[in-house]
Amino acid sequence: MTDPRDEALDGALAAALKAAAATGARAAVPEPAAQVTARGVRRRRRTVAASAASAVCVLATAAALGVLGPRPEAPPPPAAPPSPTAPSPSPPSSPPPTSRTPTSPAPPPPTSSASPSATPTGTAFPSSSPAP
Repeated sequence: MTDPRDEALDGALAAALKAAAATGARAAVPEPAAQVTARGVRRRRRTVAASAASAVCVLATAAALGVLGPRPEAPPPPAAPPSPTAPSPSPPSSPPPTSRTPTSPAPPPPTSSASPSATPTGTAFPSSSPAP
């Protein structure tokens, strides 16, 4: 059960709170729309500036990592030499390039010496008759 004194105190407290709310409502004045708009524009500028600064930092960090980052190492050599009986994985598609330098002279063409079995007709077989 409730005490009648508590009810009287509750009623007085409720009346005091209602009076304070009414006084606050009369004193409250909304801000002009121009001030609210200006505050929104300032906030938007700060947000865009912060986003731009973040993008610059990210790009600068990526560029620095690209320049100064770790370089890939050459693959290690095989642990054992390849066996001579193992077939090559794929045949070369073109012959290997020659390592001739343009300043070195070309090798002289092979000279053929006349063999005693050569005939004037150019056959390499010895003839049974002597050459005229």
